[in-house]
Amino acid sequence: MAALSIAQKTLSFPPPGKKLTAVIGYILTKYEVIDPATGTVPDVEKIFDDAEMKKLIVEMGKEPEKKKVGKKKKSDEERLGEYECHRCDARIWKEKPRSGGLGYDNIQCSSKKVEGCNGLCKKHFKVQQEGGLWTGLITEGRPENPVHPTAGPKQWSTDAEGNEVVKERKNKTSTKKSAPKKPKKSKKISPEDMDLEELTKHLEALKLKKKNQEEVVEEEVVEEEVVEEEVVEEEVVEESEPEPEPEPEPAPEPEPAPEPEPASKEKKEESPELDVDEDSEDEEDCYFLHEEDGVEYQINKDDMSVIRVEDFSPVGTWDDETKGIIFDEEE
Repeated sequence: MAALSIAQKTLSFPPPGKKLTAVIGYILTKYEVIDPATGTVPDVEKIFDDAEMKKLIVEMGKEPEKKKVGKKKKSDEERLGEYECHRCDARIWKEKPRSGGLGYDNIQCSSKKVEGCNGLCKKHFKVQQEGGLWTGLITEGRPENPVHPTAGPKQWSTDAEGNEVVKERKNKTSTKKSAPKKPKKSKKISPEDMDLEELTKHLEALKLKKKNQEEVVEEEVVEEEVVEEEVVEEEVVEESEPEPEPEPEPAPEPEPAPEPEPASKEKKEESPELDVDEDSEDEEDCYFLHEEDGVEYQINKDDMSVIRVEDFSPVGTWDDETKGIIFDEEE
């Protein structure tokens, strides 16, 4: 109790409790503890009077800081089949992973409803007014043959009865021509390792090879002799019959200079086509495409604005440092 009273006087918060005092007393009686300053065994009161011990007791008495845990936003897949009355009633298109382009039919828009927008958010209300809400409302039956305004016909991942739809995959035929297999070269065997039969065949093959080489050399020698004889005969004929000198040809008359032809209509018609191609190339240089979470976005290189290709609605801005999209806050 004396140690407890000392700690209460010297420390503002918290005072050492009975359990801590008992632990210190147990350590002093069970183990040999020497105070390096005095060389003696300290008592409980002296240990609690130590400045570092006081700081340690104060830290032990503090409550740990509670980390703020924010509410985790559900992904589109986690909201499958869920309906929240305060959110937009529009059905959104979300492709099912590894399905070949099939989409879910039961995902609600995550934006909040806006008053005066027929139970929709501002974005889907505007699309509905323009007649482009091709996925329909989550509170109504789905359109059985959905057609994306730019990508064309789409297909749901389930049929009308709720059964999973499996899209047939086309087998890709390889257009590469298979290279002809080279014949395997037989391993050469040293004559020392051959048996009598193999050695006999080897000698016959060498004799045949030598004979063929000799025949080829003889043919080449005969051909060279024939060519030399023909060259000698031609030289003799040229020496015996000198060719007559050719008569000088009259100087050709100068041709009149061709008149310049008028520019054809085809060249005039080609110029606007080139201008159109150059304009289209300039437009392509003004933006680039980016895909994130299965959704394709178009980024304007001038002002870094981002629109969703699916419905051409602005969703945020492009961060060039992180190479990612900073989405606008949902309304």
